[in-house]
Amino acid sequence: MKVARLVDLIRGDSFLENAFVKWVLSFAATKGIAQHVSGQHPVAADGHDYRLDFLLTGSRLRVAIELDGFAYHSDRTAFLHDRIRQNHLVGLRYTVLRFSYEMIRRNTRLCVEQLQRVLRDDPLLATYLIAQPIVPIPDDMGTTPLAIITPPARPQVVERSYFDQVRERLTLEPLRQCQSEAIVALANYYRRGQVNAACVMSVGAGKTALGVAATLAFARRRALIVTPGRVIRGTFARALDASMAGNVLFTLPGGPLIAGLRPPVVEVLDRAQGAIRAVSRERLLRAEVIVTNFHSLGESGLLGKLAPDDIDFIVIDEAHIAAAESYRRLFAHFPHARRLLMSACFSRGDGRPVTADVVYRYRLIDSIADGHAKHLRAQRFSPEVGQTEYEIVWPDGLRERVVGKDALLEVLEDERKVAQITATSEEPIRKVMECVCRCLEVQIRALAPLRPRVLFAALGKRHAEQIARIANAHGIAASVLHHSMSDSEIAAVRARYEGEAGTLQAVVQMKMLGQGYDLPPIAIVVPMRPYGSFGEFYQLVGRGIRVVQHPELRARRQEQHLDLVYHGELGLDEHLETLRAENDMDPRPPDADDFGDAPVPDRGGSSPGGWPSEDRVQASVLHEEGNTREQFLHTPMSIEARVEERRLHAMAQAYAKYVAQTSEPRPFEQFVAVMRSTHG
Repeated sequence: MKVARLVDLIRGDSFLENAFVKWVLSFAATKGIAQHVSGQHPVAADGHDYRLDFLLTGSRLRVAIELDGFAYHSDRTAFLHDRIRQNHLVGLRYTVLRFSYEMIRRNTRLCVEQLQRVLRDDPLLATYLIAQPIVPIPDDMGTTPLAIITPPARPQVVERSYFDQVRERLTLEPLRQCQSEAIVALANYYRRGQVNAACVMSVGAGKTALGVAATLAFARRRALIVTPGRVIRGTFARALDASMAGNVLFTLPGGPLIAGLRPPVVEVLDRAQGAIRAVSRERLLRAEVIVTNFHSLGESGLLGKLAPDDIDFIVIDEAHIAAAESYRRLFAHFPHARRLLMSACFSRGDGRPVTADVVYRYRLIDSIADGHAKHLRAQRFSPEVGQTEYEIVWPDGLRERVVGKDALLEVLEDERKVAQITATSEEPIRKVMECVCRCLEVQIRALAPLRPRVLFAALGKRHAEQIARIANAHGIAASVLHHSMSDSEIAAVRARYEGEAGTLQAVVQMKMLGQGYDLPPIAIVVPMRPYGSFGEFYQLVGRGIRVVQHPELRARRQEQHLDLVYHGELGLDEHLETLRAENDMDPRPPDADDFGDAPVPDRGGSSPGGWPSEDRVQASVLHEEGNTREQFLHTPMSIEARVEERRLHAMAQAYAKYVAQTSEPRPFEQFVAVMRSTHG
């Protein structure tokens, strides 16, 4: 059972009130003092009605705690009002203690000493005081914009921009802890005058919210958000659209990021809709945030309309698929703009490294431990026989046998050869589908009242249709998605699949619902094709890794899992091991020609000509029988061990600050015990 702490028993109405409880009161007194503390206590004095931030009532003293935030106590009127208020309280025999944001943040020990000195004069309140308190240096007071968000001073600035106003209001409290930590790391990096930052954020960690918050925090006049395609571009457009439910600006579960301010003026561009060529420079300059995809970065497009100083902050999402020439041109055009490159994996699709300074890293195991990502449960179907026979059918009718996994993987290295695959023997697909059915039964019970979805990845249209037919025969309502379908057909399939009232339980797709696609009810991911790069495989897994947020699931504390069902012959074991070890999450050392002009290999995707024609080679599975083995990517023990590692690292950082400012520090073990008893 969780032991209640003072921070759990006393909840303030503002960031500053909670900071006082967390960093001052919690280290000055034991939790028993909570019964003598009341928040927002009303006081009437000489025709004035006041509310005390906190009142501590003892046997002899009534101690009024007044907390002064800069925004509300900095002008002449507020200065006068504070003195009238304090004199009234003193006249009513209140003992008044005032603490400001800066005092708590920079002189925490002094604040604790001052509070204890007053409470010691009351026989009742004195019984709760902690003798020789251990007072750490606050590590998260920086979540207010006054501490970390203000950018370096700009020379020759006359007018205040929209973002100057934002920084006075911006609060990071609604963000997840990992997002706030990333903002703090970015602030420290940009303060040093550096510009090329990267954040490696696990799938499911919330890169979109981080990108929006960073834009609000670090832009000066105008920001540019660049995405790899329309799906993610649409995700950012919705996140910045105050009229859309679920926008990041105002509707995060923890509250609005910029209360009391209008949303930024956002211009969303899409080459496919012809908007970029049609939009004028004047229209672009009216925007405070421009959202587009990297296809627009040609000189005749977006860059041709903007001057080097028009953009001062750039966000690149899914940076691992960065097109070298496009991004080199972008960064050269805006040489003084600060950059934020975000990705879950910095292994680029073309095999080249991504040059950036990684200032913050949040791994998948951390996301699982923090409850943002599902536990990954791998279901591997492997054959009983030693080697499986395959067959390649050439366009002229000649057939070539391929025996064993190694021979098959050698053939599958060229995706053009397998784009039109149809399995001659459907037994392997049926075996995989039986496993999917078993997983679906478990997921239906676990996610009720929501309906879990299945996402298949196929090699080509014919392969997708074959998988969908077998899925329907097993009672799984499935349809296909491919780029040759019309927009209305794609929209209809997605509506039936994504809506809770829809009729589809599964979709078989080919590189359509990739990076940026977010549907948390996806509970089973089934790659029916090999993946040459770890990044592509990780992106597929990421489509179902996000935790489903639903009141009933939270109420019963339902542990959520993503089932990854795959065929052992596809060579995915190495990718899974990389995902487990997460040793491919760091950018490699930059090469001299990092931003060379070599084109990114065409891997199909949505570009014309990506898939070969019908007369290309075919590969077919001839025979297979086997069994399925289940394993967890991260065991509960490994997750708990990782949680403990992160806690101790955080404690060590806090302890280092404490030691640096304390002449006679307590041992680390005592420091850890106090921090855990007060902060958990």
